[in-house]
Amino acid sequence: MTGFIRWAALAAGAAAAVFTPETEHGGTAGPLWKPALLVQLQVADLDRSIRFYTETLGFKLTERRDDLQFAHVDCGVDGLQLGLSAGGKNSAGPGSVALNFSVKGDIEASRRALEARGVVFRGPTIVIPGKVRLAEFKDPDGHTVRLAGEDR
Repeated sequence: MTGFIRWAALAAGAAAAVFTPETEHGGTAGPLWKPALLVQLQVADLDRSIRFYTETLGFKLTERRDDLQFAHVDCGVDGLQLGLSAGGKNSAGPGSVALNFSVKGDIEASRRALEARGVVFRGPTIVIPGKVRLAEFKDPDGHTVRLAGEDR
């Protein structure tokens, strides 16, 4: 996870926060956060991951830097991007991150649409009554990805 944060800050040009002289609570200076988040995933094969997140999930590639073995993918959520990195010292591996993408409407319809694109879900949709419905699958590097829909 530390490599995640380090690369995210570097990729964002270390300008993710703007510092102010004082906080609204009268404490010491602290960051004024921009409404943006870059979630960094270390991947084994950049091309394969770009295809998965763009062609399979339908997200949009916004930047690719072959010299850095890095790409940004817009998830369709204001202020959220995925950073896909095949470079650096860290190896790709699952377990430290789960990506939950909220979907509008019927989660089962979204699930069927992704199954038609080759996504294999891990078991049935999980229901947390009154809270959320989760349908889980893995990306090409084994990271947990979930569709999250309202439980009505």
